[in-house]
Amino acid sequence: MPLADVIQRFIAQIGNHWGPSVNAACEEYFESCHATVPEPLNPIYASQKNIKYGEHERHRLNVYWPQSIAKTERLPVVVYFHGGAFKGGDNEITPHLHANIGKFFASNNMIGVLGTYRLLPEARFPDGIEDVTSALQWIKANVHHYGGDADDIFAIGQSAGGGHLAMALFSGRLQQQNAMPRGVMLQSAALHYDLSQEPRRLSMIDYYATHDLDRIMAQSAMGLFSELVTVETRMPKLFVTIAEFDFKECVQGNLKLMHAFSERMGYLPEYQVLQGHNHVSYCLSIGLQGDEVGPRIVKWVRECLGTNSLG
Repeated sequence: MPLADVIQRFIAQIGNHWGPSVNAACEEYFESCHATVPEPLNPIYASQKNIKYGEHERHRLNVYWPQSIAKTERLPVVVYFHGGAFKGGDNEITPHLHANIGKFFASNNMIGVLGTYRLLPEARFPDGIEDVTSALQWIKANVHHYGGDADDIFAIGQSAGGGHLAMALFSGRLQQQNAMPRGVMLQSAALHYDLSQEPRRLSMIDYYATHDLDRIMAQSAMGLFSELVTVETRMPKLFVTIAEFDFKECVQGNLKLMHAFSERMGYLPEYQVLQGHNHVSYCLSIGLQGDEVGPRIVKWVRECLGTNSLG
């Protein structure tokens, strides 16, 4: 069953138009949707927030786990790195977002982890790479305290978070630091930049600390893939998704990756267009009645583990 008709109409009327005001409108709308869902009298999840994985104020994790977990259980772990155009976003942006994601995975007998990272104007390349790598290192070393299995970690990066995760993967940093997850999902990831757009160009000049546009592109996720990834490169299970109403820069970057990946590696990663969604609606609606994206992620984790059920 898909999302409610009123939610589908809200997304459709926006189409693929994108910008800060549209993003803010989506956050406000989906926060109101989650706020109408009554909290269960006896929550089936527990959580611990603002766990430090490093020294910076932004080095924080929120962890959600099933209330009923047995002490001997070791559950799969889903780590979610939010988006925000390299300069915004957090583990909690409203009372229900992005907690909806952590709660959803805990409610599906998994450990849900929300991770954040350093932002512009302070952050500089390769801070994003180092932050997601450090977060995954910490999770790998400590998630057993929450009932998680360090060998069954699945990392998801959305938009800018997907860009950082992809750069960490394609640069080899995850493998070098023993932080490689079992699976990586890139959701509308920032893989390739349209530097003809002034806001994007100025942000990337700040992040990469250079006015050399060729250097910026060479250090993008696509640039690192082209330069460093070979057919011998170890890859986790990879799942790439974009939204039906994603904006042009995002669509083109992800299609470039799929083409380059096929040419370089000789196979295609799993790929899906999230029908009826825009750049953020699929993550902000996780956990609502009719949500199909959250269950698809759960199915992917189970497929990677080779099991039909988790428990």
